[in-house]
This record gives sequence, C-alpha cells and structure tokens, in this order.
Amino acid sequence: MKIGHIVEYIVFQVVAGIVRILPFRFVQWQGGFLGEITYSVFGFRRGVTLDNLRHAFPEKSKEELDHIARGVFKNIGITLFELLYFPRLTLERIREVVHFKNPEMIQSLYKRGRGIIFLSAHFGSWELLAQGTPACLGLPSLNIAKPQSNPYVDRVVHQWRTSFGNTIIPMDLSIREILKTLGNGGAVGMIADQTAAKENIWIEFFGRKVPTHQGPAVFSLKTGAPLIMLFSVRQPNGSYMIYSEEVPASDLNGYTEENVVELTKRHVKITEKYIRQYPDHWMWTHKRWKHVPDSELDSVSTESV
Repeated sequence: MKIGHIVEYIVFQVVAGIVRILPFRFVQWQGGFLGEITYSVFGFRRGVTLDNLRHAFPEKSKEELDHIARGVFKNIGITLFELLYFPRLTLERIREVVHFKNPEMIQSLYKRGRGIIFLSAHFGSWELLAQGTPACLGLPSLNIAKPQSNPYVDRVVHQWRTSFGNTIIPMDLSIREILKTLGNGGAVGMIADQTAAKENIWIEFFGRKVPTHQGPAVFSLKTGAPLIMLFSVRQPNGSYMIYSEEVPASDLNGYTEENVVELTKRHVKITEKYIRQYPDHWMWTHKRWKHVPDSELDSVSTESV
C-alpha cells in the first residue's frame, strides 16, 4: 500500500464529488477552463503539442497552431471532467448527449454474426463514445484499456466504464478474449492511435512513418469482423455526433502480412482524415512520433522553415 496512491485517491474522489453536483454543461465548461489554464499557465506538454502540430501542419502560422493547441488542451480537460461525471449519467441522459450519425449501417454489419470491431482514437470524447455503443446502439463491447497506475483510482474508473454493459480488459490479457468475443458475434472496442513498439509495422501518419499497432487489422482479417471507425465530434450545445465509417476490406482475401499492412494503412488514413477536419479534437500531447529517426525529423524541420 503506497501512501501516495491513497492521497491521490482521496483527492480524486473529492474532485469527482464536487464535479457531480454541478450541471453537465457547466462541468464541460470547467473541464475546458482547466485545459486552458494547463496550457497557458503551467505549459505541461505544450512544447510536445506544438512540435507535433508544426510537423503535421507546416503550412499553418504560429497563431493558428497556438489556437489549435489551446483547443486540444480544452478537449482533454472536458473529456476528463465528463469521466468524473459518469456516476450521474443515466441511459436517458447519454442518449440525449450522444448521437450516432448512421446507426443503421452499424446494426446491419453487426447482424451478419461475424462480430464487429469498433476502432477509434483519443479524439473528441472517447470516454462518452464508449458508453454510447451500449446505451444508444444496444451493443455492449469488450474494450481494451490500459489500467490506471493508481489501483484505487483504477478500480473506480473501471466500475464507471462498465456501468452500462461494457467489459474492460487490459491489453496484455486481451488476445484470447477478443477472439472469443468476435467468434461469438460480439463487439470489441479498441483505440490504436498511440505509439507502438518499433517491432510493429511502420505506417505513414501525417507525412511521417511511425510504428503502428497491427492488432485491429489482424483480428479483423483472421475473424472476418468488419472494422468500424468511430469519431465523436463535439457540437455547439455540448452534445456529440458520432461519425462511423467502415474500413473497406472486401478486396483483401484473408489474413496475410501484406493484407495486415494494407488494412492498417486504410484505417490510419481514415483517422488522419478526421483529425485534419477537427485538429483540436485529437490528443496531440502524446509523443506519437518519438521513434521517427532524427534524420527524418531534421529534414521535416528544415522543409517547414
């Protein structure tokens, strides 16, 4: 038992308790304000964020990049405070906040009985998106998530994330359960936009090749489960529109290394498309390009000057 974990847990519960007595829209405003303060005053990950943005959007001015970066921090703050608000959310409330653009397409693919893989990114409100599949579509999913470093906080967050029927499992224990779930025609939820080990396949993302998780493509090709990309876009009233897009795979004949690379390229391309449309919705604070060779970074930096 670590004293630090206990202190963190107490602070976490106090903050969560305060958040939950407030109206939902004010909670979102609070989260955005916290993100703005974190960016402007404390500067946490500000350098990483701006560096990532400069390489991704070399055509944009410093003012434009700064505006996007502020939006990124606000989005993260909003998502965090929405998570703290989860115990107050009912099915009816989630259905008021989360709306799927094309639910018929998802339901039709699910009814084929081959299972379905929901693939997203740290984009918009990924936490509310995960709650939306059981609440709005009636499709609880097996979601792969990294446990929190604090076991007491992790236990509480796990309870919140599973309150509407989803199941959460850590990545290192997930392979057998994923195959079992898809084999039974169930749904699996994944987020695959963060840094992978160098041994993974290298896929171009915003003009630079980076090691990319190949799991989503492998599971899809081995089981025949379609890959459905989901992205939550925040609306002016604080609700979310969920855009869905199937990753085309009808021309890929089964599981091969070449097909895994091609399918991964396709879902990464779709992810990049939505990030370009809503750049402040993605978590640019992550060191996504840390494995890019220095020579390539120097080349990109020189070209953008």
